[in-house]
Amino acid sequence: MHFTVCGGCHIDRQLRLSAPPQPGRTNPASAIERLGGVATNIGCQLAGFGASVRLVSAQPPDNIAAIEARLADAGIDPWLAPLAGDPPGYTALLAPDGELLIGAAAMTLYEAVPASAIRPGLAGASGPLILDANFPVDTIVAIATECGAARSLFAAGTSIAKVGRVAAVLPSLDALVLNAGEAAALCGEAGPVDRMASALAAGLRGNGIVLVSDGADMAALASGGEVVTACPPRIRLVNANGAGDVMAARLFFDLEDRTDMALARRLDAALAAGADHAAGTRTET
Repeated sequence: MHFTVCGGCHIDRQLRLSAPPQPGRTNPASAIERLGGVATNIGCQLAGFGASVRLVSAQPPDNIAAIEARLADAGIDPWLAPLAGDPPGYTALLAPDGELLIGAAAMTLYEAVPASAIRPGLAGASGPLILDANFPVDTIVAIATECGAARSLFAAGTSIAKVGRVAAVLPSLDALVLNAGEAAALCGEAGPVDRMASALAAGLRGNGIVLVSDGADMAALASGGEVVTACPPRIRLVNANGAGDVMAARLFFDLEDRTDMALARRLDAALAAGADHAAGTRTET
């Protein structure tokens, strides 16, 4: 199994409060750092499933060696374009129960990534190409136009603020994973997850597949005029941050590995993977 992921790659910092937040006061917390970015999260999970993964992204020149070493440790083949700017990063403030209180994204570097900078990293890469929405819309469109005709093309919404960048490439996509807020942004209005998934799936190429999730509430998976729904497994939440990326990785992996899998089973497998991550348990192949 071979995949190429293209998009955000940076350091995630998570601060988890030890007690309910007290605004205006110093709050005790524990801290961890790890690789982050939607594309990177998906790539790390795919590598954990046993797939061969190349990650194509950009970093300031002084950061490249350190980030490449972290990616290699995660089982990923890194290709990072040198680009002048501040190192991208994301800081998540979590409640004691693992719910995200606020996330702060410092990612101006990604806004300056041209297609020409990362095109060499995509040359010769094999397998489906997975995009997030961190790069500028012109770059995303160029990548989809140049690569989408020759290989499967998957995408993840990334955020409500950025998901509109995916709209221009919907007809080139074979699979798309979104949360309910991102789906509403693309549809132009909020609605039931099954209705939004069906509407968006109709805009993908062929029998493209769309997954729309809504946290612990109902999720929907639509393809070829069919739609199924399910609720995620009930869990004791440890950390919800990144669960959607794990869910996307599970769906993308199964689309390549299990081509005859029923739609309902695909949804159940994706939701179970996201729930395992949120509960702090390991997701297996």
